[in-house]
Amino acid sequence: MCIVIVNVQMEKEKIIKHLKGLSSEIEVEVLLNWVNQSEENAALFNMIRSEFVFNNLPYKVIDKRVESRVISRVKGKTPFSKTILRVAAIIMIPLIVAIAGYQFLNMKKDPLLTQVDIKEKITPDQRQITTLYKVNPGVKGLVNLPDGSSVWLNSNSTLEAPDKFDTLARIVELNGEGYFIVKSDRDWPMYVKTKRGITVKVTGTEFNLLSYENDKELKFTLLSGQASLIRENTKEEISVKVMEEIVIPDKLNTEEKRGAARIKLNTGWKDGFLVFEDTPMSEVIKKMERWYGVSFTVSDSSIYSYYFTATFSSESITQILELLKITSNIGYSIKNRDVTLRFE
Repeated sequence: MCIVIVNVQMEKEKIIKHLKGLSSEIEVEVLLNWVNQSEENAALFNMIRSEFVFNNLPYKVIDKRVESRVISRVKGKTPFSKTILRVAAIIMIPLIVAIAGYQFLNMKKDPLLTQVDIKEKITPDQRQITTLYKVNPGVKGLVNLPDGSSVWLNSNSTLEAPDKFDTLARIVELNGEGYFIVKSDRDWPMYVKTKRGITVKVTGTEFNLLSYENDKELKFTLLSGQASLIRENTKEEISVKVMEEIVIPDKLNTEEKRGAARIKLNTGWKDGFLVFEDTPMSEVIKKMERWYGVSFTVSDSSIYSYYFTATFSSESITQILELLKITSNIGYSIKNRDVTLRFE
């Protein structure tokens, strides 16, 4: 029991130091992690903060003698009366308003207070220590998340996720392509952030998200459940229907493109299929680079005007290039992991 008391006292000192604005950035980060470890820690933080705010109001509500008499009556030394209850109500109502106003004005100054008190922002911040999962070019991988959800990662993709989710929101960040199967919980949303300024918000669903950092657009395909896309710069929330595909270009003020979900094209990679459906050659090259872990060089820019339709599963890159050569007269040469395309 003594150890617990000492620990609480130590944490109280750290919290008060932070509330006074004396903590370093490292100390704030350590304190934030501690607050996030349990609901008990968060409750202790809120209690100490409330006491701190009460004791540091810019004016005194009552003087010490009145405060002492009120406290003694509250403790039971003197019986309550209707008069005392009315006096207590008169004192406490403006006090509560003052505390609420004081906390609201200071919330913007303190990121830790903001994170502890606000249950849900449009795109909440990650409060947990995270692990980076990386899938190398030419490889696919499966990541099991701590809530029971799972994510298939396509070649050359990364997923940043905590070992334990926040109690207010499940937050991960994807760079690349991922097929998500999210465990349903309406009161515990999942936010999938990207480096493109777009965040996916879901509560339980199955979807494919394509968002490589070097691509010109983000593509989202919803297979089941409910989902929306949030533009972080404008806070605009875009709802998506089941079996709908939505494409958001990188260009500012550009409307998203919507259409029926092309399931085989957009999710076939998860099951080992490399699918092209009237796909521009620029996209064909990107997919092949990621799928086989190679690098392409195009000797004639007019090659980019071609489109390709085919489905592959276990074929080698040479077999695909041979088919491309037969159907379009686009020749190739391979040296190590470098492929050059040219007209025959």
